[in-house]
Amino acid sequence: MAETTVLVAGGGASGVLLAARLVQRSESVRVVLVDPHDELGRGMAYATACEAHLLNAPAARMSAFPEEPEHFVRWLAERHPGRFAATSFVPRALYGDYLVAIAARAHDTAGSRLHHVRASATNVVLRGAGVHLTCSSGERIEGDAFVLASGNAAPAWWPGMPTAAPGAQRVFASAWDERALMPQHADEPVLLLGTGLTAIDAVLGLHQNGHRGPVWMVSRRGLLPHEHRLLDAPPAAAHPDGDAIEDLLGYARMLARDARGATTWRAAIDGARPKVNRLWRSMSVRDQRSFVRHALPYWNVHRHRMAPETAKIVADFIATGRLRMLAGRTGEMTSGATVVRVPVRLRGSDEEIVLDVARVINCSGPEHDVRKLANPLMQGLLAQGSLTPTALGIGAEIAPNGALVDRDGVASERLFAIGPVRFGALIETTAIPEIAVQARELADALSPSTKRSPSSTRS
Repeated sequence: MAETTVLVAGGGASGVLLAARLVQRSESVRVVLVDPHDELGRGMAYATACEAHLLNAPAARMSAFPEEPEHFVRWLAERHPGRFAATSFVPRALYGDYLVAIAARAHDTAGSRLHHVRASATNVVLRGAGVHLTCSSGERIEGDAFVLASGNAAPAWWPGMPTAAPGAQRVFASAWDERALMPQHADEPVLLLGTGLTAIDAVLGLHQNGHRGPVWMVSRRGLLPHEHRLLDAPPAAAHPDGDAIEDLLGYARMLARDARGATTWRAAIDGARPKVNRLWRSMSVRDQRSFVRHALPYWNVHRHRMAPETAKIVADFIATGRLRMLAGRTGEMTSGATVVRVPVRLRGSDEEIVLDVARVINCSGPEHDVRKLANPLMQGLLAQGSLTPTALGIGAEIAPNGALVDRDGVASERLFAIGPVRFGALIETTAIPEIAVQARELADALSPSTKRSPSSTRS
């Protein structure tokens, strides 16, 4: 009989990898995974049906189990023989299939020890020696520990974006709104707010849905993500000397000096990846704030890169004029019956241009200020003081073991977090390699014994 019940809010990659680890780690653990979707594993990141939406890392780096680096590659070979290699950038929908298979295998192995409640978690409180979770369905669940695995939040609101448009909807708060990438007319002009990977996905999704008109992208700096190059030196060949790097700002400056050597900086970033969070934690709040304000956009375009196939498509669109990049700030947008008018003040000048477009799509990154999230679970934790914003105002205070830190600075013994919700306390926490390590470590911490289940949860 299970001795420990762990309640997990969120059934995307973070929640599923943790749940699979927990039920494998000990037969004394029961997991209740609360998520409104019928299928576990996909979350927002891997729910896309667009074949052009590729992983941003080759298959060899995407194992859900760090101790088995070839696990995903083997799964691909079994399910899609001859189609993919270790160096392939696989469609994200297929990676969603992989996570769904891990969830299904975990359930088959654990039986009643893994239970999926099809609802949203709306409130959690400490009660006695345990936790009490309320669901949107009205169901109430008791457990011994709670894990927030909410994944990436909705996009941050873009300044000047209207809240409503008359007539047909022309302004979309998120690129993941299923209507956003379905143009009414093939040749209609489109403006994407943001120039990162989400904006790239939007370009590809629009194209797949028949759009052939002009697309503008705008951000303050107009930076596009760089391209992966598989012929770079392997990461192990370019590990930085961690003791010689004072902090992450110093490392960023080092990369800037080496930026002319494409092989050098790519390998250096990939090689330093296991050390980045340690460097981040060693920085003062002042230096962290400076990094976020001045260096983070540049770090992101170097660190979070496009698949080579994606980069080629984007380059072709730019060369033919279908995709046009702008660096600047947008002003107040005005919505009409047929167009949205958007003023753009170009970076480094007093020049302002005005774009008349048929639709505007917010492709900015997720909202990181937890105080602004329209999430009753997060707001309840904030109101209780069980979750507190970081001094930077991004993300929540999280202890090194994943525990939520309350308003008094005390790490909880029963409330934890995994994945993107740790951003702010960490700077690297949104990609599968980091989430997979967090799942392993948190499962070890939450398990009452070291006894392993005789049957593997892995597919």
